[in-house]
Amino acid sequence: MTPHRRSPRHPLAATAAVMILGLGALPASAQPAPPDGQDPMRRYQELGAQAAKADEDLLESQDRLKTRETERDQATAALGQADSDLTQAQSAIDRFRPQVEAIARSAMNGEQLGNAVLLLDSGSRQEFLDRSSALAVLAGEKANALNGLRDALGKARTARATAAGARETAQLAANDATLALDQVRTRKKDLDTQIAKVREALGDLPSPDRAKLGKVQDKGSYLGPPGAANDALQAALSKRGSQYEWGATGPSEFDCSGLTSWAYKQAGVSLPRTSRQQYTVGKPVPLDQLVPGDLVFYDDGTGDPGAIHHVGMYAGPGKMVDAPTEGQLVDVRSVKGDGHLMGARRIVG
Repeated sequence: MTPHRRSPRHPLAATAAVMILGLGALPASAQPAPPDGQDPMRRYQELGAQAAKADEDLLESQDRLKTRETERDQATAALGQADSDLTQAQSAIDRFRPQVEAIARSAMNGEQLGNAVLLLDSGSRQEFLDRSSALAVLAGEKANALNGLRDALGKARTARATAAGARETAQLAANDATLALDQVRTRKKDLDTQIAKVREALGDLPSPDRAKLGKVQDKGSYLGPPGAANDALQAALSKRGSQYEWGATGPSEFDCSGLTSWAYKQAGVSLPRTSRQQYTVGKPVPLDQLVPGDLVFYDDGTGDPGAIHHVGMYAGPGKMVDAPTEGQLVDVRSVKGDGHLMGARRIVG
């Protein structure tokens, strides 16, 4: 959900998230970094909100591009098949037409099997008439067959045109998805200078706060009713102390949605990859009716599902377990709205 902690492919490495030192969800601002001199934790949180959203956008853009490229490849294959069918239909007509024309000429003016030959070879006038009639019928059948091939050729041409149109549409969609991905990457790159300020802000934190960044703060037990939701919760809790890693899905490193998807996988439940996708799973739950195992989602304060950038798992009264941001460990933290706790979903039950 947020930038990669070590890999140079993810330059936003210092920020993804939501909960810092158990202070709750990120503040509403998603604007550029606050001016120098502001509380460093506040700066860290605000930059984290921007970076987290950019990272979620990146994951979605990557998934969307992959889908569009698959659709384009399928359309390309369909176009290739349509080209092959069209070639075969044209070849069949080219092979069959001379036969029809030859028989038609024979039936009409006797170029190959003249009436005189038929008469000499026939034992009687009736046999002559029968053979002439049969030849005419054969010519008609061949002509009908040729017409059928022509119809098939017309359909093949139509199918080819349709496939070509679908291929063009799919390519345009893939181009748009590529452009969108490039724009997100550019936005992430533009945030790099602010990430440097985040690192400085971390260095400016009081020593006790800096010490907390690398230690598990809550080692307590949290239990829910027996079932898959509690199994998922226990799986997530078992990962307390694991490092945050952008794009990681376990088993030793996680980003926020990677932790929730991994935990529910241990309980036999499959979840989509990103927090925005996970928000579409299960059923909505009022925030005053949360039970352990429910997922809680955070946005930029707009209430827009497209702005979701973080997810945690409810652990008990006022608490959740999550993978918050680079430099932070998987831990139990406070569930605190601050204008950003958008909603919750019950995955099972």
